[in-house]
Amino acid sequence: MQHILRNAHIPVDALQRAIDVEACHEYYRMRLKFVCVLSPVLTPCYRGSSGCLMAVLLLLLMLPTLLNGQPLTTAALVGEDVTLSYDLKLSKDLTETPLRCYTDKMYQTDDFVYYKEKRLLDNYKLLNPAYRGRTRLSDEDLKRGIVSLRLYNVTRADEGKYYFMLPLESKEYTIQLLVGAVSSATITQEKHPDCCGLVLRCESVGWYPRPQLSWWTDGGRRLPAVTMNTTRDPTGLYTISSTVVVESGQGAGNYTCRVHQERFNQTREAEIALHEGQFPVLPPHLSHHWLWVPALLIFIGALVVVWVVIAHRKKKLPIV
Repeated sequence: MQHILRNAHIPVDALQRAIDVEACHEYYRMRLKFVCVLSPVLTPCYRGSSGCLMAVLLLLLMLPTLLNGQPLTTAALVGEDVTLSYDLKLSKDLTETPLRCYTDKMYQTDDFVYYKEKRLLDNYKLLNPAYRGRTRLSDEDLKRGIVSLRLYNVTRADEGKYYFMLPLESKEYTIQLLVGAVSSATITQEKHPDCCGLVLRCESVGWYPRPQLSWWTDGGRRLPAVTMNTTRDPTGLYTISSTVVVESGQGAGNYTCRVHQERFNQTREAEIALHEGQFPVLPPHLSHHWLWVPALLIFIGALVVVWVVIAHRKKKLPIV
């Protein structure tokens, strides 16, 4: 509600006329739309009805949406530059028109993202320190009635709603900025301690929102991950890591770690090529001992068969 009070510049006489739906003028289409729609709802208040309180509560709930409408949405990745642009369809030069822009995090402050007022000598002092030197307003677009604010080197903290005000034109609008972060992936390898294979580990640091990780062979077959861990740092960025075991019997080839983030449709991949010489080989003395394993299994199997036969014969002996 505070940003609405901060933006409101509705003449009292215009509010009076707006009670009649037919009296709503195109000039007030965005500012007085909520009055035209809710005037029947507020009728109980004029009549002193007990439903007045409910009508007021309904008004408070619907006011932000009706006044500002659905905000435009734009997206950017950390480190990129983004333009917050809106065509006011005024067909006039707005170069000399005062303009104010602030975010939903500046309700309780006197800070602004951008402030342009001809009568003020130093608008720079009114800017929030985090935005100083990072914004530029397009003069070419202003001449065509379009407000385009360029925001440089986007950070995670820039995500949120941006409110733009043009007091002299009785115009205001909202743009929702979504900020994502992506990072490259890296693969490392090491010998498996318990078998004749390799352990591949993939890690990617600095994602937002939370990504997904998967392993693939060069033939397009997905490999089951042995471990999958995701952590989040104090700045809100995610780190994801995973391991997979490639046994010597799977053969050489290329193995891909793929990290994907759905909202911003971003994918990063890392690939590693394995050949037979990289897989660990058992020492000669261990290889010699492994030759006894089949013979030992056959011997144990034979003992089991003999024991079963002897037990079966004993059951058939007559009792004296």
